[in-house]
Amino acid sequence: MNTSVDAMMDTTGQRLVATIGQPRRRSGGFTLVEVVIVIGILAFGLLALSAMQIKAMHGGDRGRHATNAAAIAESRMEQLQQDPWASIAVTGGFVNDPTENNNIQLDGGASLAERTYNVSYQITDVEAGFTRAIDVQVSWTEEGGEVRSVTLSSVRYNREGT
Repeated sequence: MNTSVDAMMDTTGQRLVATIGQPRRRSGGFTLVEVVIVIGILAFGLLALSAMQIKAMHGGDRGRHATNAAAIAESRMEQLQQDPWASIAVTGGFVNDPTENNNIQLDGGASLAERTYNVSYQITDVEAGFTRAIDVQVSWTEEGGEVRSVTLSSVRYNREGT
């Protein structure tokens, strides 16, 4: 039986290797450096995910504001289409209507104005006495200061013959 420092044989004949001067290493688990690297990668991924969520929320807000503006423009256009022909005189450009607020209902019945929409319209003759072009424009300012608008156009026929 070899009894050197490098190797020994156990009683079953298996060779045993000595590990004198070498650190003992476990076969399973993670080192502290590996854990820190994984946490850094995870933190970077979560930060990117939160930035995308914020962008999505702003995009949703912009879409909701455009939808509200289109509904306001459509409502005003329907009013102008239903008015008698004599009451929709030609304007010399856009005429401001009263502003409209998009109100949010809070708990307890109170409401909060989320966005103010400026409504204006313009009526021009296409063919005098027969048809008039109607343009309704709704504009608002986003949180970043960007002014946006929606314009709805239609042509009205003189169905009353006056």
